[in-house]
Amino acid sequence: MRIFSVLFLILFFGFQSFSQRRMVAEWEPAYGTLIRWPLGIPADLVVELARNDTVFVLVENANQQSQATYTFSSYGVNMNHCRFIMANTYSHWTRDWGPHYVFDENGNAGIADPMFDGYPWVPGCNSKSVSAPLREMRGYEEDDAVNIALAEEFRLPLISFPAYLTGGNIMTDGQGRAFSTRQMFDESAPFCNEVCFRTQSAQLLGIQQYFITENPEVHGIQHIDCYAKFLDEERILVKDLPVSHPEYACVRQFTDFLASQTSCYGRPYEIYRIFCPVTTGDEVAAYTNSLIINKKVLVPLFGIPQDEQALQTYRDLMPGYEVIGFTGSWYYYDALHCRTMGIFDPHMLVMRHKQPRLAAADFPLNMVIKIDDRSETGLISESLNLYWREQGNIQWRILPLQPIAGPDSLYAQLPAMADGSTIQYYFAAADSSGREETLPRTAPAGYYTVEFTDQITSNETLRIPEQLSVFPVPFSNRLHIQFTPFADGEVNAQVFDIAGRKLWESSKNGQANGITEFIWEPEAQGSGFYLLRISFKDQVVIKKIMRQ
Repeated sequence: MRIFSVLFLILFFGFQSFSQRRMVAEWEPAYGTLIRWPLGIPADLVVELARNDTVFVLVENANQQSQATYTFSSYGVNMNHCRFIMANTYSHWTRDWGPHYVFDENGNAGIADPMFDGYPWVPGCNSKSVSAPLREMRGYEEDDAVNIALAEEFRLPLISFPAYLTGGNIMTDGQGRAFSTRQMFDESAPFCNEVCFRTQSAQLLGIQQYFITENPEVHGIQHIDCYAKFLDEERILVKDLPVSHPEYACVRQFTDFLASQTSCYGRPYEIYRIFCPVTTGDEVAAYTNSLIINKKVLVPLFGIPQDEQALQTYRDLMPGYEVIGFTGSWYYYDALHCRTMGIFDPHMLVMRHKQPRLAAADFPLNMVIKIDDRSETGLISESLNLYWREQGNIQWRILPLQPIAGPDSLYAQLPAMADGSTIQYYFAAADSSGREETLPRTAPAGYYTVEFTDQITSNETLRIPEQLSVFPVPFSNRLHIQFTPFADGEVNAQVFDIAGRKLWESSKNGQANGITEFIWEPEAQGSGFYLLRISFKDQVVIKKIMRQ
């Protein structure tokens, strides 16, 4: 059910519990980025990766380390931010065979170690071909073994995953949801069928909702990161192609599938498009193949006029992030994201918040957040704040966060605002390990917004006032509530006071297009404002009412 959170301590927690196993999302706090020597990325990208964070460089021996050190120094790389790790490799695609970070039920980090054996090229885009997949003859034994070395290097447990989990073909929200193309299942099918794969993903990775798209590529490796990208838990950026491109219709079907799915917060995903023009023949610019690393978005560029438009798309969608473009030896199926992999902080400070889009005017609004210090050093109470301001104001106001029922849960109460008011806000926290975070991570340049309104509905197709009638307005001793459902089913009515206490509830079986009537006769309640909440199937209506 889609619900706009407007209530007070009657709260709708959309987040996955911290006590559940989960696979880390790309935008979470990271130490830095994993690359491999010899390089598959341009020099200026190495410089940038080491500017604020650590670049972890896989080398096979001391000679390679010396070569890399000499070359990096000549590039101007900050060598204090370089960490070399000894491991044999065959390819530079660290995304595909590198570490997937997973937190277990106790909040302890580990590294998932799936199988890896290269890149079968297969038909897609509604192709009926049954030709055998083209897989390179050479194996990728060295790449397949890298996670063993990384687990030892970072002193993290290794989680053996009994199937392929090629990094370029999975995107996750960090809260138990993930997307891959059909190829992820197909290449593992000989030894782990779809039921097996979903079961292992849930048990070992914490992926409880695994969405599988059809293969969108006419013929290729079918990696999802060349077609779509999570920007956060609720927003997905999708490749947009010229109408004449042979994959145009398939990518539109792919996009429709993404848009039809529900996020971890119970709302349909917000879909945004980035135009990917043709570069040569049918090959297009792989702008979705970007890397989010802490407060930066690093985007592959293709030396065409549309590069600047792509960068601006990211800037518009990700305020506060430093968006930087890089030219390189990129392909339509293999670019910047494929050749880099985040190395995450196992003791990160995690923050989660379900943004209310609308709130009831003239009522206070509790803003709820979950904060978990994986360092286990303890949160610093004076650092736990909600910063807010009315749209158009420059100065931020501060409200301290207070604990509420539920592990790691805190809230602050925004004051009642008039109809039409828009509030901008963000959260801040720190723990005793020295870690500091905001949510959004780029605050205050990036922030959330909530609009206060006199009438709220969770379903844009709900006809107001045709489906809901409340009278008299204002009322004194008796309130008549009439709701017309669009189908047969149970209608539920509730009334809350401004403190969020439920005062009354009633349910009735409604008939399609017929009036279902409730009568509320307050007892000891005084005059003032109350909230009426009507729920029916996937509809939720919240209306402000006044007793005189």
